[in-house]
Amino acid sequence: MILHWEQLMLHYGPTMGAHRPRFEAAGQTTYGLLCCRYSPMEDQLGYSSGAHAEAHLLRSAVWTTHIPNALRQWTPHDSPIIVTLALNRSPCQNCTALLIDALSALYRDFPDRGPRNRFILAAKGAYEDAGMVTCTTQNDLIRLRDAGWELCVLQVGPNLSARGQILLEGIERVAGRGFVRLHG
Repeated sequence: MILHWEQLMLHYGPTMGAHRPRFEAAGQTTYGLLCCRYSPMEDQLGYSSGAHAEAHLLRSAVWTTHIPNALRQWTPHDSPIIVTLALNRSPCQNCTALLIDALSALYRDFPDRGPRNRFILAAKGAYEDAGMVTCTTQNDLIRLRDAGWELCVLQVGPNLSARGQILLEGIERVAGRGFVRLHG
């Protein structure tokens, strides 16, 4: 599953463009965007840089306040809320557990609404620490998928990075092949 950067731009708007350079080349530091579209007129965007950026984003007002408020107001007659967590590399094992717990908590709080909306986890490439000891595993991807995250590789530019290709192979084994679209 591949999500093209242009899909993010089309869905969340031109403010995404300022963040593109942070995804063109993944560094050792994690960079993440948490994007939520409640309706065609209401978007929220949070970003974080540094170790475990996804953990910081899960503590942000976008995740703790705005997304729950949107789920409270959502009805089955509305278009799905689309939440995208874009990372410059896949989550480490600790952050994988945090992402699973965070989405599980939303699903518990909103059992009829949470699973009927979309939570997309898009990473530019596979994570491996500097010592090449810890990495995102196939089991991590399975657990994320089973928790309700739509898994995909974020493609920025005409080709996937080498680490993106590695991640894509793992995601295809657990989530299938294709392209992720953010709108109908």
